[in-house]
Amino acid sequence: MSILSPRIDAMLDSIRRASRQVMRDFNELQISNVKSADFINKTYSRSKETIYTTLYNYRKDYQIVSEDDDFTINEEDYTWLTIPIEGRTNFINCIVYFTISVCLLHKNKVIAAAVDAPALRETFWAEEKRGAFFEDSRSRCIKMRVKNREEGLIDVSGNLLNKLSITNVCSLGSTVLGFTYLAAGRHRGIIYDGSTNKYKILLGGLFLQESCGGKVREDNGLVTAGISSF
Repeated sequence: MSILSPRIDAMLDSIRRASRQVMRDFNELQISNVKSADFINKTYSRSKETIYTTLYNYRKDYQIVSEDDDFTINEEDYTWLTIPIEGRTNFINCIVYFTISVCLLHKNKVIAAAVDAPALRETFWAEEKRGAFFEDSRSRCIKMRVKNREEGLIDVSGNLLNKLSITNVCSLGSTVLGFTYLAAGRHRGIIYDGSTNKYKILLGGLFLQESCGGKVREDNGLVTAGISSF
């Protein structure tokens, strides 16, 4: 079983608090079919504020930014980067593949990350030199390990689905979840568009590093991991 460090504990607390609020709105979407931009933006803002408040109370000396902010990070500082809802299109359309995430940046690296997939009832976390783990819907803590799945699925960006000459591809619609699924041994690899947010790539890189899954590669306008050729 993973022994949580204080900062991972705080990160998990922040995203789980946010997830409870997000799930109330997700359930409301399924019942009422309300899909206004205002409704979604309020859900996003509440998630962002909940994560911010929880992390600020833990470490007031750390900078806190969100993926949608206009920010500059001093690499010598410790910085929380929050992703209040990732996979927003899925969320809006009542599809369960969305996440609430936070990672800790220092010296241009993600050194800790926590990801909650509330509709799937799964939580993932990783910390540099301490491993990667996930808690499943039965509250079991499991060490993450990349597996060699020759016939496994490859998660790709939606705009690449009809452009790749390979089989067994899918598109979860959530980059963060795609990385965690690869690190957990559920997918064979990932191929994402080169415009993928660099901090999501760093977050994914930490999960792969800590699950013995190698490195993320960026070549020819694509972000790949888990596969050698395609």
